[in-house]
Amino acid sequence: MPAIWSTPKTWNTGEPLTAADLNAHLRDNLEYLKDKPSNSYLANELSDYSTTSTSFVNIDATRFSFNLTTKGEDVLIGFFGSFNQNNASHAIYLDVLVDSNRLGNDDGLLVFYPNSTAVRGVMSFVYLLRGLAAGAHTIRLQWKVSGGTVTLHAGAGTASYDVHPEFWVKEI
Repeated sequence: MPAIWSTPKTWNTGEPLTAADLNAHLRDNLEYLKDKPSNSYLANELSDYSTTSTSFVNIDATRFSFNLTTKGEDVLIGFFGSFNQNNASHAIYLDVLVDSNRLGNDDGLLVFYPNSTAVRGVMSFVYLLRGLAAGAHTIRLQWKVSGGTVTLHAGAGTASYDVHPEFWVKEI
């Protein structure tokens, strides 16, 4: 597959079609459009994830972390999952670390504030990362809590919460 997009050739009347031209300007460009780098993880763990960290940390540096070699196009990043906070007065925060830079800065991309009647909730996002240079990148899902303990249900058989979060990235 070509590393970059090639501007398709403009043929002149009577100019012969060659295999090399068709491969370079048709086949290779179609492969470039179709075969974008991507990765995803749908959790089905033996135990749920939890944290008490009040600063951003990786949810799982192996499973919710991807090495992606991009071509210099925009990248879509997405997540959905079900959380439980043991204290309704504390918030849950999500962010994404790309190489050594958090996308959301400050308090991240997303915050969930439980209330006195609901300490369980669903968090999800889709983020369009523009201007990521071509090359190898590490993309990790991170979280923090303002206090207490937060749990991410991860398909671990938790009664009534045996759900499966997913984190994904795709260059578009």
